[in-house]
Amino acid sequence: MIRIRLGVRGLGDVRFAVSPVGSAKDLLRLLGFSPGTLTPPWRARATDALTRHRLGLLAVVAGGGPLGYAPDFLRPEPPAFLTDIETALHQIATTPRERIRYELAGAVNGHSWDPASGRPAPRQLLQALDQGEDHFARRLADEMGRFWHAALKPSWPAIRARLEADVTTRATQIAQYGLAETLNRLAPNLEWRDGELLVHLRPDSIHRLTLDAEAVILTPSVFVDTALFCAGEPPGTPAPRTPLIVYPATQTDGLPPAQDHPLIGAMRRRLLAELSQPLSTTEIAQRLYLSPATVSYHLQILHRAGLVTRARRSRHVLYQRLGGAVVADQPKPPPPRQRSQPAGPVRHGAPGPGC
Repeated sequence: MIRIRLGVRGLGDVRFAVSPVGSAKDLLRLLGFSPGTLTPPWRARATDALTRHRLGLLAVVAGGGPLGYAPDFLRPEPPAFLTDIETALHQIATTPRERIRYELAGAVNGHSWDPASGRPAPRQLLQALDQGEDHFARRLADEMGRFWHAALKPSWPAIRARLEADVTTRATQIAQYGLAETLNRLAPNLEWRDGELLVHLRPDSIHRLTLDAEAVILTPSVFVDTALFCAGEPPGTPAPRTPLIVYPATQTDGLPPAQDHPLIGAMRRRLLAELSQPLSTTEIAQRLYLSPATVSYHLQILHRAGLVTRARRSRHVLYQRLGGAVVADQPKPPPPRQRSQPAGPVRHGAPGPGC
């Protein structure tokens, strides 16, 4: 069990974040620990990306399968609610040397979850480390970037829309029911009790950790169905990080299926995917690399069809898809606490510690 003790200050600094590189690491983790839990299309896409781009080192380190532990520096701490992929890759490439040594020491000498493990480190990992930690970090950042563009980028607008819609739902629940109740509803193995945030691990896990934290970062994922504890170490650890917990994103994202409306083509589905939160025409155009005139044309059609809402704020007109507006304005009570069903590409829970 992981115990994160939060005082008044720490509770006030609990925040949510959406991470593109975090989604990539979740996908790699499933592929390494338990590939059978992925649906065939996702398994094929991830495997093809690793093979076609020769990302062997990333598969060994991020997958965690041969090591039994996937180092956390491949999921850098999100500096903002939504961190772009290039910023996250730069964080990986510039990971402090002592942080890399600390996390990989377990992978080489018996991973941190099972110090008694005598499993030898893969040769590919040792050869990469021979060139130094800086080169190691840059190479992993490069391989992670190529994996993300090949495997995740085509689906990222829809994935991001779902993750942002999940955070919108959580924010509404916090406003209506309070933070403690919302934390208790994030995942079946996550619990807020007596000033502590508890992450319940598998019954056979030997890992125990208690932390005094001044903040916690919560990030949703479509590739998990239980909460995962990532980063966060006791005092004295090299470059200690804020505790980060990955939890399963809700299945409701408000996106209408393509066959539900004759006006929904590829371009307008891309627009709807972006509109989980209110955005202006200019903001959408920048996100999708389109001209504002093109975006405005499609938004007018979607608005007339009743698929997006429109509201003026100051000098800007903000659009939001109707599903997102319903989530925000008419929240439903949280469902009874129970083991969540698989979300998105995941069919059932994946075993294995770490993140």
